Amino acid sequence: MPLQAAIRLDVRLLVRIDDRILLARPPGEAWHVLPGGPVAAGESTDDALERQVGRLAGPRTISRQFIGAVEHDGTITGHSPESATDHVLSIMFAGFWPSDIPTPSRWGEHTLVPVNINVLLATRLRPLSMAEVVRRWLAEGWPLWRGLDPAVGNRRLPSLASLRAQLFARREELRSLTFRDAAVAICALVTAADGRIDPAEREGLLGFIATDPVMSQFPEQDVERLFDEHLSRLTADFAAGKQAALADIAKVRGRVTEAAAVVRIGQVIGLVDGEFVASERAVVREAALALGLNTAEFAL
Repeated sequence: MPLQAAIRLDVRLLVRIDDRILLARPPGEAWHVLPGGPVAAGESTDDALERQVGRLAGPRTISRQFIGAVEHDGTITGHSPESATDHVLSIMFAGFWPSDIPTPSRWGEHTLVPVNINVLLATRLRPLSMAEVVRRWLAEGWPLWRGLDPAVGNRRLPSLASLRAQLFARREELRSLTFRDAAVAICALVTAADGRIDPAEREGLLGFIATDPVMSQFPEQDVERLFDEHLSRLTADFAAGKQAALADIAKVRGRVTEAAAVVRIGQVIGLVDGEFVASERAVVREAALALGLNTAEFAL
């Protein structure tokens, strides 16, 4: 039995210049990559990124934030991977180019090309999974994880801490009453997904919601009232109650940030007790479909 290959760590930087991004084009090629490269043994991702692309801005440091992670087979260079078991994890960051520093034209042997965000879809950026993370970040500002295996069933659900961190980062955009109603509906739907509602589970979940950075933005009594209304309908007639909950959830359809947050909240509620079981995953998947979202984006 062959040994599993170790994951090689890599860092990449998405450089923003107003409404453009800076891509690196290898010599003689028509495709692009993000500046960056391997993380050396014992080196942090911050130090590696500074070593790989910090020299672009001379002595100045480009402030940056995490935008996602991509697992791939090492074909980021455009060549075949070194072996069939190559496994690379690229940690991706984004940063704005300092306005008082001229835009560089070279990065090592690569030509640096400013590309307008509006034509990014027509621009060849490798690997494809990394391009997907870039486009999602530019459109929605959500970090995204892309696994090595493209099969939906093998995609990994982010950890509870990661999901809550993503929601916390966008909480200022999650204040509308329509979002509140949709979020409460998904909480109730996941709670009742297995067909039974334990009073202790209800109390525990309400306590969790009351301390959650996103849900605690709304008056506790309003959230509890809406939650109990949904639970009552789900208890009386689960099918009818589910349709009522999905109707509230669908009200944020087309509001990209709110819709994604509702699905993430459903996943958080499912993971709170340590296991996101099949019945909970199924109702969150239905919610994602009601919102017009690609379930593969959420590992559903």
